[in-house]
Amino acid sequence: MFEEEKEKKPLVGNNLRQFDINSHSDTRLSEFWGKLHSINGLHFISALSQIFLGIAVVALSLINRIQPLWLATVMTVLGSISTMIGLYFVYSTVTRNGVFDSLLHKAIKRVISSQN
Repeated sequence: MFEEEKEKKPLVGNNLRQFDINSHSDTRLSEFWGKLHSINGLHFISALSQIFLGIAVVALSLINRIQPLWLATVMTVLGSISTMIGLYFVYSTVTRNGVFDSLLHKAIKRVISSQN
C-alpha cells in the first residue's frame, strides 16, 4: 500500500556544507552564553557589582585617596571581604542552578530518582 522512498533526498544540498560551524571557540562561547542566560540575572549582577565595588574600595585605599590611615585600613579589609563574598556568591549562583551539568548527568539523576 505505502512504499517508502528508496533514496531520501536531503533538504539541504551538499554545496552548503561550507557554512557548518567548525570552530570550537564559537560553539563554546555560544554554550557559555546560553548557560549564562539560565542563571538568575539579579543574583549574578549583584555578585559582580559587589566584586567590582570591593576592588574599587581596595584600589582607592591603596592609592591613598582615603586619607586617615586607620579608615583606609578598615576599608581595605572590608573591601577584601566583600570581594571574596562576591566571588563565592558568583560560584554558588552558577553551581546551584546546575548550569554546568551535562545532559548525561541529568539523565542519570532522573533514572536514579525514578528508581527510588
